Amino acid sequence: MRGMRLFLVLVLVSMQGCATMGHGSKSGLNSSNETVSDPLESMNQKVFSFNMGLYDYVLEPVAKGYEAVTPQTFRTGVANFFNNATYPYVFMNDFLQGRTDQGLTDFSRFLANTVIGIGGLFDVASHMQLPPHQNSFGVTLGVWGVPQGAYLVLPFLGPASVRSLPGIPIEILSSPFYYITNPTAQWSITAMGIVNTGYTKRGEIQLVKQSLFPYYFARSAWEQHEQYLIRGSKLNHRRILEKLGPDEEDMPEKETLPFAAPKP
Repeated sequence: MRGMRLFLVLVLVSMQGCATMGHGSKSGLNSSNETVSDPLESMNQKVFSFNMGLYDYVLEPVAKGYEAVTPQTFRTGVANFFNNATYPYVFMNDFLQGRTDQGLTDFSRFLANTVIGIGGLFDVASHMQLPPHQNSFGVTLGVWGVPQGAYLVLPFLGPASVRSLPGIPIEILSSPFYYITNPTAQWSITAMGIVNTGYTKRGEIQLVKQSLFPYYFARSAWEQHEQYLIRGSKLNHRRILEKLGPDEEDMPEKETLPFAAPKP
């Protein structure tokens, strides 16, 4: 039974990570001088293609069907529910980083949405001046000076690094879904989580697919997202993807790209 719970929560974590690329703001996109270490680029490219194919052939069709048969209010509530379930992992890392004020804000946000927002279906915390944040154990290690290590693209999970790998089991164990023991509820939540991920990540995936070099675009966005979170910046998930990908006519020459362009 425990093994099944672990598997189902891993699926939920994987689906949420599959389309996650990073975020930031235009004003700071090029502020990091760090170069991404990508010694496994050949393998990473193949895994990246697999993940994008998973989206194209599984998540996107499911998301379109979901959007066609459900009202917006329902979809918003489901998205709020799954987002709220990530907050124990978020505020735990806030406190581990010594960011007490943010930790208290995120804990209060989770408490308000869980109790007043009926399990997170309603985002009442945003109306209570409790803004959302993101965090991870990889960021925590970065805050305390642990090197990032090689860039990785994991099957289903998406962009990562050697430093972020220990955060995977921690994220699983901190998820409220791990402690659900009813098999029917476990499978239902997992299935709904997959559908929700396909729906909520569509915009981000489209931005990646429309870029001139999708792999390098996603890698650069993930790296800058990680660095901004380590510095404690407040960021919007979507904006780094929008700002990092200029229109084709404004695309800089390859030698000035903020990431390594592929060889011709």
